[in-house]
Amino acid sequence: MTRSQFAEPVEDGFELDESFGEVAIADPEPDSFTVRYDLTEPQWSDGIPVDAADLLLAWAAGSNALAPEGFDPEDNRGDDGTVQVPANVAWFDSMPSDLARSEEIPQIDEFARWMDVRFTEPVTGWRTALNVAVPAHVVGERAFDVSDPMEAKQAVITAIQERDTTALAAISRVWNDGFDLGDGDGSGIPEDALLSSGPYRVTEVDQSVADAQRVRLEVNREYTGREMPEFERVELVRTSSSSPVTDVGNSVNVVQVQPTSGNREPVRELERRDYGFSASHDGTVWALVLRSDNGEFTSKRAREAFLRAVPREDVVAQAAGPWATEYGSTDSLLFPRGTDGYDISRQDAGFDGAFDGSVGDEAIEERRAAGVPDGALICALYDTGDEFASAAFEALKAGVREAGWDVIDCGQDDAQSVAEDSDHWHAYIARIPVPTTPDDVFEYWGTDGASALTGTKSDERDRLIEQLRHTPDEYEARDLRVQIEASIVDDAIALPLSVNPIVALSDRTVEGVELRAGPAAPLTSRVFEWGLAEE
Repeated sequence: MTRSQFAEPVEDGFELDESFGEVAIADPEPDSFTVRYDLTEPQWSDGIPVDAADLLLAWAAGSNALAPEGFDPEDNRGDDGTVQVPANVAWFDSMPSDLARSEEIPQIDEFARWMDVRFTEPVTGWRTALNVAVPAHVVGERAFDVSDPMEAKQAVITAIQERDTTALAAISRVWNDGFDLGDGDGSGIPEDALLSSGPYRVTEVDQSVADAQRVRLEVNREYTGREMPEFERVELVRTSSSSPVTDVGNSVNVVQVQPTSGNREPVRELERRDYGFSASHDGTVWALVLRSDNGEFTSKRAREAFLRAVPREDVVAQAAGPWATEYGSTDSLLFPRGTDGYDISRQDAGFDGAFDGSVGDEAIEERRAAGVPDGALICALYDTGDEFASAAFEALKAGVREAGWDVIDCGQDDAQSVAEDSDHWHAYIARIPVPTTPDDVFEYWGTDGASALTGTKSDERDRLIEQLRHTPDEYEARDLRVQIEASIVDDAIALPLSVNPIVALSDRTVEGVELRAGPAAPLTSRVFEWGLAEE
């Protein structure tokens, strides 16, 4: 709502914003891979241009290439989890991106507003790597105590280009801490901390009530992007109701909720009264994950036999209950349903058909052929506090009993931590993010990934993921993902069950509310498309 970018991740691809600027490969050669980020003429909400200074600051923050050699933020992490940066160190507490593979200070053109970033190797996420998150003139004004915004921009440029250690440390301190809202009621927030380059700007942050922050946004009159919003003002509020559905049309106009058995009827009743309804998914999938290094499942044939014995459609239907239509089945762990990559992966990777259910004598024979005795105990981990996971466990237990598998209840109220820290389970009904970057793929499916659950070692899959990291072409990258997914199918370590849905409701005064699939602000990402409904 408040930041424009060259591109942002959507589904299994990206969405360009050419009203903000263009991003293109300037040099495709592996040893000199260079990307040009070329601005149009966007402005911050105070009328100051977004220009090369902002691009250069975004590069410095995203790459951390100017930090002292040998500085490791993990060595400086405090008990509260934050990095305690020494006063003389230039280190930016930025989100990881492919800019980490850029070491040279970029070439810029201050008049034409472009910047060329040379990477040490080709990268997949070059379109979305640069995050223009912080206005350079505000950083310069605060870091160097100057009042002229253009002088402040130039000071930022000079500090970066000359690798001025003292100046860079001052810049990074402002970047890291200068935009914190603080612990007050919000009345003392400086206006320059609330600048925007997007369709809306923040005009008020009310923190006077504990755990009930309220944010007011108004149209950014300096915005030069795709289209101006129809609603002059939008307020983001945290509902106090235990059932936010009841707030729609009363205290709020639009709400996003997680579908539960208890809210299906109230939602259906609002739909019948012509309230707006939109459903999508939050970028995660439910899956049945098996450990390949424990118990019966050390045998690949045993894993295959178990997964084929799972009545997947019945499990999803019982777990989803009255929301079965929104909990649509999925045949992929690496691609969002409905995308081109998903369709190709279904055909080529093999989840579609690899574990089609076997029943009755056939399922029993497959288990026995895998050397698994009758009544084999399978410890199934799941989140006991999650309605879908709890119901899925019961359906799984009943569904494989006929085939001779005895699934026992190993549910925990913190199942994800147990799954990551313990190997005392065999199967896990997990909610897993659909990866958006190669690093995400490695985290969950690489041999040593931080959230890898299956205990599986696969040199081939690791090799494919590493190749994916260095593949700038979107189609080649998609094909590599398909190969990675095929290796997961071949190892028989997971079975995708369903997408995890989210629902938005809007009262009769608002139209055009459509949830965007994925984890990034699915409700408000298209707020500029909302309109006043005709009476």
